[in-house]
Amino acid sequence: MRRAEHFAGALLAFLAALPAAPAFALDAKPLDSYAREVWTTRDGLPHNQVNAIAQTPEGYLWFATWEGVVRYNGQEFRSFGRNNVEALRDSGIRAVSVGPSGSLVVATSRGGVSVMRETGWVTYTQAEGLAQDETFAAIEDRAGRLWVGTESRGVTRIEGDRATSFTATQGLPSEVTYALLEDGGGAVWVGTGQGIARIEGDRVQAFGTDAGLPRGAVFSLALAPDGRLYAGTEEGLYVGQGGRFALAHPDVPPVAIASLEVDEQGTLWIGTVDSGLMRLGTRGLERYGVSDGLPNSRVASVFNDREGNLWVGTNAGLMRFADTPFVTIDSHNGLSDDYVRALLEGPDGEVLVGTSRGLDRWQDERAEPLAGLERDSVLSLARARNGDLWVGTYSTGLARWRDGAVRERLLAGSGLPSNQVRAVVEDAQGQLWIGTSRGLLRRGGPGGDRVLGERDGLPRDFVLSLFAASDGAVWVGTSNGAARILGDDITRLDISGMDEAQDVFGMHEDADGTLWLATDRGVLRYRGQRLDIVGGSQGLPVDAVFQVVVDSYGNFWLTSNAGVIYVRREDMEASADGRANRLEYQQFAEADGMGSAQCNGGAGPAALRLADGSIWVATAKGVAVVQPDELPRYQLAPPPVVIEGLRVDDRSTNAEGELVLPPGTRKLELDYVSLSYRTPEQIRYRYRLEGFDNGWVERNQHRNAQYTNLPPGKYRFQVSAAQRGSGWSPETASVSFEIEPRFWQRPWFLPAAGSLMALVLFGLYRARVGQLKARESQLSRLVDERTRALSEKNTELEQKNETIRKQSEVFEQLSRTDGLTGLPNRRSMEESLASAWRRAVTGGGPVSFGLLDIDHFKRINDGFSHDAGDAVLRRVAAVLRTRPQVQVARWGGEEFALLFPATGLAQARALSEELRAAIEAIDCSDIAPGLTVTASIGLADRGALAHQEKMVSLADQRLYEAKNAGRNRVAG
Repeated sequence: MRRAEHFAGALLAFLAALPAAPAFALDAKPLDSYAREVWTTRDGLPHNQVNAIAQTPEGYLWFATWEGVVRYNGQEFRSFGRNNVEALRDSGIRAVSVGPSGSLVVATSRGGVSVMRETGWVTYTQAEGLAQDETFAAIEDRAGRLWVGTESRGVTRIEGDRATSFTATQGLPSEVTYALLEDGGGAVWVGTGQGIARIEGDRVQAFGTDAGLPRGAVFSLALAPDGRLYAGTEEGLYVGQGGRFALAHPDVPPVAIASLEVDEQGTLWIGTVDSGLMRLGTRGLERYGVSDGLPNSRVASVFNDREGNLWVGTNAGLMRFADTPFVTIDSHNGLSDDYVRALLEGPDGEVLVGTSRGLDRWQDERAEPLAGLERDSVLSLARARNGDLWVGTYSTGLARWRDGAVRERLLAGSGLPSNQVRAVVEDAQGQLWIGTSRGLLRRGGPGGDRVLGERDGLPRDFVLSLFAASDGAVWVGTSNGAARILGDDITRLDISGMDEAQDVFGMHEDADGTLWLATDRGVLRYRGQRLDIVGGSQGLPVDAVFQVVVDSYGNFWLTSNAGVIYVRREDMEASADGRANRLEYQQFAEADGMGSAQCNGGAGPAALRLADGSIWVATAKGVAVVQPDELPRYQLAPPPVVIEGLRVDDRSTNAEGELVLPPGTRKLELDYVSLSYRTPEQIRYRYRLEGFDNGWVERNQHRNAQYTNLPPGKYRFQVSAAQRGSGWSPETASVSFEIEPRFWQRPWFLPAAGSLMALVLFGLYRARVGQLKARESQLSRLVDERTRALSEKNTELEQKNETIRKQSEVFEQLSRTDGLTGLPNRRSMEESLASAWRRAVTGGGPVSFGLLDIDHFKRINDGFSHDAGDAVLRRVAAVLRTRPQVQVARWGGEEFALLFPATGLAQARALSEELRAAIEAIDCSDIAPGLTVTASIGLADRGALAHQEKMVSLADQRLYEAKNAGRNRVAG
């Protein structure tokens, strides 16, 4: 016992002597501050219990479940089991691991072990030498040997055709095996039902109570960076070195430990049998349980992927912890309520957080409520020069708080226009300005208190924001524009000409006096009496912006109902000047650590920059905090793209090697994905088909490319990805293929046909000359007859040449036509669009363009058959042909393009609505009972766009908006 205590003390001293973790270490933040996401059977998992997790070299994550081994690409789950993989003898998967060679090793509950290599699946059962088909664990060592831990008959090592068994006879402390692990020296450690075994070569060493381990099973094993061995036992966590084991840490409780993982920073993650998840690192021992959001208290597996995400498999679902740019502070951290509307920095580094249930002081990673304000729904905050705190509320007026208590409260009826106080500010002269839902109160002016409203020159009585400018003026943002007040002069600022903007939610002033206004139509720049806009037409992804915060480097952070948008200063200025064709930005939401992407506005300050440079944002679920200095480390380059599937004429085809496709190939579809798990929804894709596309085709988040009626030839398909904030990855995935021509499409056909015809003519000529010499007496009559015959032959030849020419024209037409629907294809539409665009630019007229996508089309194919899907595509095409004002083409897959020549956006929207309603009315009952069809449409017009490709990109963006808004609608 003394030796164990001495070992534990030495271990603690060793841990204390370790250098502090870098600022970006995964355990530098509290565990509950990381972004978390949960997946269950509702999200595509075949079973909620995840027994083990692994990652193969190309980046796929693999999960062991009771309904198969599951592959995850960041977007969707795909299950492999005995029903779809012949080599898998059982779908009950207990463990999955990846060997040094990249092989996937799958241990099943009663079907032996299956290994997936580049050459395919191989299965090992008792017929191949396994001691038992019921397995608990399996690994491949660096020598390529397979080690299998069985349920009750020890360990089997398979090397080629030779199998070696290790049982109690060879020295195993128990023949029940739970865990296998290869160390840096090539020895294999075995967690058994009664302690640990170490196998080196054919020699077995056992470690039990005499080595410091407790009695009972060892469920899990993990190696520390310094070579120490962690053991998860029935009675807690132990660590061993030099053949001796001791308790790993005094704070870890003596509970059964099912899984262990050591991440790249040396932090130990502990999954318990019934006590949730624990983390042992530089912050000591932290716990995370069901009350914190863990799906279940039994943690069967933990795994750290190559991007630093921590995956947790439980009995009730899969959970991911991710280190993200934003940290959220909410009620879990002690805030009075999650709904936050106002923020204010205090003099001692504290932050005051106004929620719908009171005001909290956040300091030293903990929240403390301010007395006297517990029942107030806080809307606005301001600090007076004498240190008093002004607190505006939703229904209880304005409170003055000082020294732990409310000292004064202004209410409607005692001078305050309304009890709803949305903005408060103190100007340079010490006057207090109070913005309410029914007017503006100036308190303490030379003429006494005064209420200002529309009758005095304000655009509207409903005040949303206030700002004290450096020149002494006070700016008032209302629900109908802004106004500038200097002394007793009120000057209105009409912003309706900026895309019909009205609401002014917040303001920011640059050092040179430039004012930036956050409005319901984007951001307005007011400089030198001139207004400019950065909104949807300039590429801003949202309409309403609630707050403009400029960081220490002059760059912009904009809050909205769709998250926080980061824009560099130079890009913002260029867009406002009209010098940029496209606004470059980064958008942050829940996947980036925000508790909610819904930021709050119309009160405030709803966002601010602290003295340490961090940005704090009020949201519907706590405060979202980001440090711009740390942003670069989250700008990950996207991992290489993999091509997941290739279908030729709706039949799956192996994409490996160079493909030769038969003549008449009609359709090619390619599926691709970038294997990133931190923010997969923010990865953009582009592709090109060398030999067909003139350049790269950007597809945003689309992961499918489709080509129809390609002419014969050699092609190479390439696809690459771009992560948010980074350029396009130089690495591409590619597949090469050749479409063979029909015999009359081969290059030798026309020359050969011409040569043959020339030979025939030459032969006829020689024969005719011979006949003339033989029959000189009949020269005159024969010359007439033969000349006439020759003329007829020449006419026949001309007709054949004309037939060949017409066939060539038919072939050219087919290359521009979609074989399934009979509509023009994408290539034809791009030519029509370019012509329509040139006519519109030359004549100064309108042109509009739309993208139509059949809703949930994959469900039609999967639920009813591809034949049903093809029938639906043909019926939708038939409907689209019914409007002569609209040129229609099949854009790809279930997507159609709509061209409205010489048509403005309003008329295009009306026509599109007619088409949408007509599609919804299609009767598909004869195709499949219960089948209904709807479609979403995104529209764009020429407007101020510089090129037709911008119009196509804008229509694509609005198509996404229509889908995100519920589908079966027109957006634009």
